[in-house]
Amino acid sequence: MNSPHPNETVASPATPEADGTARASLMQHLLTMRMVELYTSMRRTTILTQRRKFALSEIEWRIMTQVGTGARLSLNGLAERLVQDRGQLSRAVKGMVSRGLLTRNRKPGMPDIEIGLAPQGQALRAQMVELAFQRDSFLTEGLDPADIDVVRRVIERMITRAAILLEEAT
Repeated sequence: MNSPHPNETVASPATPEADGTARASLMQHLLTMRMVELYTSMRRTTILTQRRKFALSEIEWRIMTQVGTGARLSLNGLAERLVQDRGQLSRAVKGMVSRGLLTRNRKPGMPDIEIGLAPQGQALRAQMVELAFQRDSFLTEGLDPADIDVVRRVIERMITRAAILLEEAT
């Protein structure tokens, strides 16, 4: 039996516990929950693809997405962006340096370690970017461009509002 859409009227349950159960069953229809499901599917396929095509672990893939944005990052800055343990990142970065993907240099006169893309890492990142465009094209194939514009506007608005929730949570 299909659950009603969240905007449909649902008969009031007899008890507060039943109300909680009814609302919980409707959660799967919430826009945010559908977005989480999409994100989870995309994350899983991305991790599997990055591992198979580029021999990158999930943390290495995440490092590549951040380091390749143009600015060189400190290990602390990278840990902050990825919300990841600095020690785990340090080990991953060292491994990627030894494979020729990243550079790791101490900033002159500073205790910070600066991380950048090595030439081999730049070439790999270019392949990763191309794959991201291919995947986006696949997912949006056949969608009306006006619908895509609406989705972009809605997502941007939701991202702005999510930042408010994050601020309230911290």
